[in-house]
Amino acid sequence: MYNFSMKLLRKALILAVCALFICGCGRKDIENDPLGPSSFAPMEDLDLWCDYFYLIDTDTGQILMDRGSTDRMFPASMTKVMTSILAIEKIPDPENVEIEFTSEMMEGLVEASANRAGFVVGDKPTALDHIYGDLLPSGADCSRALAFYISGSEEAFVRLMNQKAEQLGMKDTHFVNTSGLHDDDHYTTCRDMMKLYLYCMENPLFMEIITTENHTSVPVAHFPRGLGMVNFVLMYINQEHPQFSHNYSIPGFIGGKSGYTIEGQYTLVSNAEVNGMNLALVNAHGYKEAHYPASIEDASVIYNWYRTHFARRTPVKKGDVWGVLPVRNTMNTEVEIVVDDSVTLDLPSDDENVHLYAVLPDALSAPLAEGEKAGTLEIYAYDQKMGEVSLLVKESREFSMMGAFNTLLEDLSNGRVWIFSVVLLGILLLLVCQVLYRVLRPVKKKKPAKKRTVKKKQTEEAKKEKERKSESHPASSEPRKEEEKEVEGGDTIRFRP
Repeated sequence: MYNFSMKLLRKALILAVCALFICGCGRKDIENDPLGPSSFAPMEDLDLWCDYFYLIDTDTGQILMDRGSTDRMFPASMTKVMTSILAIEKIPDPENVEIEFTSEMMEGLVEASANRAGFVVGDKPTALDHIYGDLLPSGADCSRALAFYISGSEEAFVRLMNQKAEQLGMKDTHFVNTSGLHDDDHYTTCRDMMKLYLYCMENPLFMEIITTENHTSVPVAHFPRGLGMVNFVLMYINQEHPQFSHNYSIPGFIGGKSGYTIEGQYTLVSNAEVNGMNLALVNAHGYKEAHYPASIEDASVIYNWYRTHFARRTPVKKGDVWGVLPVRNTMNTEVEIVVDDSVTLDLPSDDENVHLYAVLPDALSAPLAEGEKAGTLEIYAYDQKMGEVSLLVKESREFSMMGAFNTLLEDLSNGRVWIFSVVLLGILLLLVCQVLYRVLRPVKKKKPAKKRTVKKKQTEEAKKEKERKSESHPASSEPRKEEEKEVEGGDTIRFRP
């Protein structure tokens, strides 16, 4: 019973040490302010005509505005962005290639009320003139001419358009024609159109064309002085002598491609440089009234709002000390938390609407390695999360038993007694279960031991009896000698006396 008690005592001591370690090593996540980002003021709700829009920074990929960017919409003449980039890539020297207009190319365009650059059957402008006609006055006649020259038919060229869309990751886009004339199966999304436009922005010739306000073709049969073309986007923007009643001031506007159909309404893809931010915008399905460039007006509102309220900023830099966190289970009980990397984002110009929100535990637990991730710093513009960066431990911290014990005492003093109580209760229950097991388990019967003592005693008595016989007959203990005796006949016999 004494040995059994000592064993239980040793087990209890081991479990108690484990309890100290468990209580000392506990890590409790920080309880963030329940308001948190939800308490940040929202961005101003802009008054826009378009139902869908998608605004990004082309340098950083930062999404600034997003409404319905993955919803399907009809692109209208934004389709011609795809037509023109394919023509640029498929015709190596477009300035020296003639493409004659034929009646087959013009078929159905007048009946569909499609925009046309104005070439007539028999005219032989260059491929470059066709590309300008495709993008500036949004000429469906030029779209058709390019398609026939490259692929032999519009249908074959449309297959190239869909293949290109797939290559660019435009997963929710399908083209039916080269110009954007309405078809229920001719659709895209703002995000997909942005992928296409970003791709086109890398092509110098494409950017040269869409930033050109006016272009005149080479002389052709019906236009001996060349066919003049006007950019249907730029003619509404930053005009000193506007041709139309609608003129919008958008400082830094670079270029774009607009479109309109009854079903798709007004659409636009464009880009601008705003306060050092290179922005690109797709907005679609906007309408105010007939012949009113609703999509261009929305672009003006968006670009100018960001010019007034946003700028390129660096809110945190690599190595910035964010603060100090307590460290458990070590004698060195604090450690500095630093920013992992510099972050540059498009953010509100005023500090009031820039928010840095740290997601960190209330304490860290040793051991800690230098540079180990401690948490995340989230960066908000108004109530919209714009980016994040890791927060790291500046210096290492080693684990120590004394530190763990001090942490336990601190937890006890801070009201965390329930943890230790639960652990001790578990130990007590374990010991009680062991005692009950010892008491209640069935007792095994022991086999009777062999009676070796009686046999041993008999052996000793037999030995003593033999010794007594040897003492009473000493001669018997000596070797018996043989004697010889001669008998009759001369023979000799041997015998023992």
